[in-house]
Amino acid sequence: MISQDIIISLSISIAICFLVPIGSFIYFTIKDKKVPKSFIVGSLVFFISQILIRIPILTYILPNMIWFIKLSNNPYLYGIFLGLTAGIFEEVGRFIAFKYILKKNNRWIDGISYGFGHGGIEALLITGISCLNLLVACIMINNGSFDALISSSSTVTGQTLYNQCINLTSTSALLGGIERIFAMIIHIGLSLIVLYGVRNRKIIYLLVAILIHTLVNAPIVILPQLFNVGTIGLEIYIFICALVLGVFILYSKKLYKKEINF
Repeated sequence: MISQDIIISLSISIAICFLVPIGSFIYFTIKDKKVPKSFIVGSLVFFISQILIRIPILTYILPNMIWFIKLSNNPYLYGIFLGLTAGIFEEVGRFIAFKYILKKNNRWIDGISYGFGHGGIEALLITGISCLNLLVACIMINNGSFDALISSSSTVTGQTLYNQCINLTSTSALLGGIERIFAMIIHIGLSLIVLYGVRNRKIIYLLVAILIHTLVNAPIVILPQLFNVGTIGLEIYIFICALVLGVFILYSKKLYKKEINF
C-alpha cells in the first residue's frame, strides 16, 4: 500500500507544475494583452531547444560515440558538459527569441513572462506528467488494479513504475514540485539577463547567462557522484541559486527603469 502522505505530496507537486504555469499565463493575459506573447515564445523555445533538439541528441546520438561514453564516465566532465549544453541551447534560444521574435516585447514584465513560460512548460512536461503517472500508479496499486496494467503492457516498464512508487517518500514526492518553483525563478532571472543584453546590444550578457546556467546545472550531476550529496542537499543548492537570481530579479526592475525605452 502507498501511504496517503505520498499521494497528497504527489498531488501538491502536480498542482504546482500545472497550476503555476496556467495561473501565470492567465495573470499576464489579464494584466497586459502584449505580455502573453513572451510567455508562449518562452514555452516554445524550451520545447524546441530541449525536447526536440538537445534531449534527443543526448539520448539517441551521442551514446553511440566513443568520446561521449568516455566523457560520461568522468563526473566532472560529464556534469560540465550537460550543464554547458543546456546553457548553450536554452540561452541562445532566449537570445534569438528576444532579438528577432520579441523585438516589441522587451520590457521587464516581458522578461518575467518569458521566464514563466520557459520554466512553466519545463515543469509541466518534465515533472508534472511524471508525477501524474506516479500518482495514477499509486492509486492503482492501492485499489489492486495495477496488476492488470502490468499484464497488459511491458512487464519491465510496469515493474519499473511499481518500484518507483514503492520506493517513493512523501518528502521526495513533494520536493519534485518545490524544485520546479526554484527552477522557474532561475529561468526568470536568466531571461532578464539575456533580455537586458539584447536591449543594450551587449553579447557579454548572453555569455554570462550561459555561464550561470552551467554553474546551476553541472553540480547537480557532480555533487551526488563525487560527494554523495543527497536529494535534500541538492535542493538546498538549487534553492540558493534561486535565491541569488531572485534577488537579481527584484534589483533588475530598477535596472530596466533606468533605461529611456522602458
